[in-house]
Amino acid sequence: MSLPEEVLAKHRSVADDVVGEEVYGHLIGGEWVESDGGETRTTHDSTTGEALAEVQQGTRSDVDRAVAAAREAFEGRWGEKSPQQRADLLHEIADVVEEEKTSIARLDSLEVGKPNKHSLLVDNTIVVDQLRHFASLARTADSGRCPPAGEDKHIYTRREPYGVVGCISAWNFPAMFVAWKLGPALAAGNSVVYKPSSRAALSTLELGRIFDRVLPDGTVNVVTGAGGVVGDALTAHEDVAKVSLTGSTGAGQAAMRNAANRVAPVSLELGGNNPNIVFPDADLDDAVEGALVAMLFNQGQQCTAGSRLFVHEDVRDEFCERLYARLDELEVGDPLSPLTDVGPLVDHDHADEVRGYVETARQEGASVLYEGEIPDELRDAPFVPPTLLGDVDDDDTVAVEEVFGPVAALFAFESRAEVLARANDTEFGLAAAVWTTDLDRAHEVAADLEAGTVWVNTYNDLFEPAPYGGYKQSGLGRELAAEALDDYSRTKSVKMNHGDVPNLG
Repeated sequence: MSLPEEVLAKHRSVADDVVGEEVYGHLIGGEWVESDGGETRTTHDSTTGEALAEVQQGTRSDVDRAVAAAREAFEGRWGEKSPQQRADLLHEIADVVEEEKTSIARLDSLEVGKPNKHSLLVDNTIVVDQLRHFASLARTADSGRCPPAGEDKHIYTRREPYGVVGCISAWNFPAMFVAWKLGPALAAGNSVVYKPSSRAALSTLELGRIFDRVLPDGTVNVVTGAGGVVGDALTAHEDVAKVSLTGSTGAGQAAMRNAANRVAPVSLELGGNNPNIVFPDADLDDAVEGALVAMLFNQGQQCTAGSRLFVHEDVRDEFCERLYARLDELEVGDPLSPLTDVGPLVDHDHADEVRGYVETARQEGASVLYEGEIPDELRDAPFVPPTLLGDVDDDDTVAVEEVFGPVAALFAFESRAEVLARANDTEFGLAAAVWTTDLDRAHEVAADLEAGTVWVNTYNDLFEPAPYGGYKQSGLGRELAAEALDDYSRTKSVKMNHGDVPNLG
């Protein structure tokens, strides 16, 4: 890759500061260990392509070791912790993460290409917030309720952990997903075996170091490697009592099949092709800002991306004029620069996939309404410029499949009934957004949209702890809020009789 020496030097300097090991081991039972297979994989700087570190290529036996360590912790020192003790430890972890979040954010900027201001101010802020949120919920994690009972009887319920939870995450928000999964899993009292994406493991491994520093050995274990090996071994393991996965629909289906053999519960956060709807009474400046976030946050590499932009025909021209002006103002550049709004994609393979979607759209009759510029000095990095497509039909490829890049398709609509039918005409149902100043319309449209999250006059707002998850092929279960704690625990009913024993007559 031919990049300016000043870019290469900056990235090498940051990598020297934040990459903790030349060769990372698996974290198993409180120890950093090599894979049984003896193989490693090189992880790369997404911008420069240069090597960052080596990570283990896990095997099934590595997963067996990690599950055994997690089981021992659950049955031992970790399982003995009270809800208050679990809460205190999660707060302690959050304190350490807060101290080290700048380094963690830079790891994600290096390995995934996230603009550093996003990885620091958004992703790692959410990491700390989630850990503190579930630390607070942990205090009542196993408290139940007392249903009404007849005379001489007492009934109560208990919320109990599953035991060993297997967690698998995607590459697009590596640090954030750790808190999304470990926060509720640990608050509920489970131990965990965690598999990060092969494309982005470094921030997970460094966060694993922090968790392990605070928690009993084996409470959190991290095994790196291929999804077809480590992921399959984890989701199929007979001692993994619960599975949580963030990834593609195909990965979710594979996890469900593996878990079905032992009827283990599965939580899934999968893909999306989400509608972002602008009504004619919307504040257009706000709606334009929302469209930018929907389309370009994390370079569009997000399951919640608002990649189908529906704008009422009465305001379409004015909206586009304002949108193009704002797109021109955005800084496309080095993710380590504090000025960058849009960075590179995770790697060249993925960039080629996204460009392929744009080319397919052209072949199917789409026009390019807007295409941004890539700085000349970064043209050898895996950038795809912000791209807005027009003349797209509802059944075209980009309107049906998840592009996962800085690309959106613009659609005009005439009526509420029309746009609702078109917005819901998808196999996905993760998120949607509505822009309107009419409160009644906002409530009615939100009720009719088939999505797990509907934002009104905002987009990608995940800071408040509201439940997050999908409908249809976008997943099962909920994250980010108290409902997530329910997903990581199970209910036991206890019925006590203080009177006569029932008999057959």
